[in-house]
Amino acid sequence: MSWYTAFAWFKLAVILEGIHYRYTLGQTVGHGFDRIGDLVPVFIDHGLTTLQEG
Repeated sequence: MSWYTAFAWFKLAVILEGIHYRYTLGQTVGHGFDRIGDLVPVFIDHGLTTLQEG
């Protein structure tokens, strides 16, 4: 089960990175998008921790 949970964290990190990339190009505008990129390393860390603990 931990593999699937870690995979979900990594998948969400990829989605957030895509949103961040579009934001840097000016294609995504709105409140809060400027902080999306900061969440990517947090999600990756959660995924790695899930794998190491499982």
